[in-house]
Amino acid sequence: MVMVIAVFGVVSVVRPGWLRLLFRNPVAIAVDASGVVAPTEVGAATQEPLPSPGAGGFCGAPEQMTLAVLGVDDRIGDYSVPSRTDALMFANLRFAEREAGVLSVPRDLWVAQANVDITGISEDRINLAYVYGENYDVPGGGGGQLKATVTGNFGFAVDRYVLVNFDAFVRFVDALGGIDVDVPKRIYDSQFPAQEGDGTIVFEVDPGLQHMDGLTALRYARTRHQDSDYERIKRQQLVALAIRDRVFSGDGLTRLPAMLAALRGSVRTDLSPEEIAMLLCAGPQIPRDAISTYAMDGDYVIPWTSPGGGSVSLPNADKIGALIDGFLGRATEDGDPTP
Repeated sequence: MVMVIAVFGVVSVVRPGWLRLLFRNPVAIAVDASGVVAPTEVGAATQEPLPSPGAGGFCGAPEQMTLAVLGVDDRIGDYSVPSRTDALMFANLRFAEREAGVLSVPRDLWVAQANVDITGISEDRINLAYVYGENYDVPGGGGGQLKATVTGNFGFAVDRYVLVNFDAFVRFVDALGGIDVDVPKRIYDSQFPAQEGDGTIVFEVDPGLQHMDGLTALRYARTRHQDSDYERIKRQQLVALAIRDRVFSGDGLTRLPAMLAALRGSVRTDLSPEEIAMLLCAGPQIPRDAISTYAMDGDYVIPWTSPGGGSVSLPNADKIGALIDGFLGRATEDGDPTP
């Protein structure tokens, strides 16, 4: 989330023309009569406007907005083949209150899929929503399908999405000079997938403050064999916030050219250039201690076996409402924020 907001916005202020060059949609392409491929730019004209524009009180920000940040293992690197969103994080940015909530969702959460009349698929893992939207030409594509699926299952609207492949993530963190992550417990994964081929490697990280390059940060955010997918999504939040801290550090913006090069052609989003500019101005005004994190971990789901025999999780309807309320900053009946 912070990687997207910080860099997108910096680009818009320093050199606005770079936005349309940098964040072209690498999937939605058209070929003209001469055979030249013309990438579609971000921010389609048909995009729904953000809620309550300008009501945030500064930078032209809305009162609040929700952004989906999605990570994909796009081995080809150009998004030509839709991939599962194996990292799903949502940021509710409440500009009027200058606070935010970050919610991470496990990739194997079994949910009702939107647009069944188009796809013919009524339910599946949440990380397949984006794939179905792309493959079945759902309005809004993969992003539209994911937004509709989230709203249908959890009751909150997703206004915009950002899709980043893992290679771009590695390049971006390296361009920052690495990040510092406070690792709460030792990681020892003897089955981590090898970078190339079908083999495995041993991945280890000691507890305490660790400086990580891009590849190490990616592996730390993806490892799960030593515990669970629920712990993995919490590690992803630690990495995201470490990126936020690094970007907004004293010399973070001096690395702007390298950060731009790392992301060029590797980000897919429906944010418009104007919205990206707004996020730079407004985003950093939400202090770090006003960002609360939430994870849909084992306390909020029920283990289940899918019709195909897969191990998945179902949202626990009796508990998940409080988690969503907390993420959205809703108050309880006594006026206190939901824990």
